[in-house]
Order: sequence, then structure tokens, then C-alpha cells
Amino acid sequence: MIRHVVLWRLKPEASGAHRREFVERIERCLLALRSAVPGVVRLELGQNQAPGPDAADLMLYSEFEDWEALRRYDAHPLHDELKAIIGPARSERRVIDYER
Repeated sequence: MIRHVVLWRLKPEASGAHRREFVERIERCLLALRSAVPGVVRLELGQNQAPGPDAADLMLYSEFEDWEALRRYDAHPLHDELKAIIGPARSERRVIDYER
């Protein structure tokens, strides 16, 4: 099982009602990716509930059957759509991929 975890810090302007709409767009895209990419086991979006100076705002936790499934996910056009949604709103991104 391959795990792919991404943490984002968002720009200050991505807050309030705008944040709600923003998160809904991300969730719709993740739902589409889950069914469109073979080998995706789990895609879960988390919103931080305990803000602080070292905290991220959003987290994507995902699981894939194997490394090839992660590559398919990364190359999928819906993943490009997801990056286009998040990219302009984020100030920082961290990622880790590991096998368990």
C-alpha cells in the first residue's frame, strides 16, 4: 500500500465563505478522481481544527494499491484540475509518499 500525504497552508484571502466553496470544489474533484483512477484506495480531505503558527490548513490523505496507481493519479487530467484549484490559494505545500 502506498500512502500519499499532502499538507497545504492557504493564503489569508482563502477564508470564510470563500474557503467553504473552495473546499467543496476540492472534495468534488477528489470524488471524481476516486472513481476515475484505477488503484485508488482512499482519498480523504481534512481541514485543520486547531490553528497555530506551525499548523497546516488542509491535508490530503490518500492510499494507492501500488506505485503505478500513484503515477496514474498524478498524471490524470482531474489531478491537473485539482492542482489548478489549490495552486493559486496556497502559500505552502508539503508532501510525503511512502510504502507501508
